Amino acid sequence: MKILKFILVVYISLAFTSCSDDSAEAPFSLSKDNLAGTYNINSLSIDTTVTSVTEVSGISVPFTVATSTSIGDTFQVVFVLSENGSYSASGAYRIVSTITPAVGSPVTNTKIINFSDSGTYQLNTTNNTITFNASTGGDFIEGTLDVVTFNETTVSFTQELEEEIDATTAAIKASISFTRQ
Repeated sequence: MKILKFILVVYISLAFTSCSDDSAEAPFSLSKDNLAGTYNINSLSIDTTVTSVTEVSGISVPFTVATSTSIGDTFQVVFVLSENGSYSASGAYRIVSTITPAVGSPVTNTKIINFSDSGTYQLNTTNNTITFNASTGGDFIEGTLDVVTFNETTVSFTQELEEEIDATTAAIKASISFTRQ
């Protein structure tokens, strides 16, 4: 009988201590207040595919002219997003680009990018996008980007663009990830 009482007491104790907390916080929502802060860059990558179209026997045939992969590193950048919808970014980073033409050997280029940008941003919480409008510079971040990850410490953006220059089309996919300081 003592063992039964002991098991009953242990069971009741476990039942009370294993109850979940009903006052859990709401998930971290995408808003200017929650986004505001100073960030460091974790990663930057840009993939580009350049295509053209030629006619063969009256049929349009697309072909890849070249591909390019660019990876950023050695980030010394200060990126500040304010609650009032303004941003500033300045600093330097290195970007290593490897261009692979359809014919020939790949070419690698390394470049140091120095910049100073500022402007405004708008959030679209329905589509999870952010649009940056540069008032000075515009070399760092501009246009509409998809918000891929957003939490208390990290924000990641992607952007897909298509640019047509004469008879060629460049499909560009850029990804950038930040950590809050």
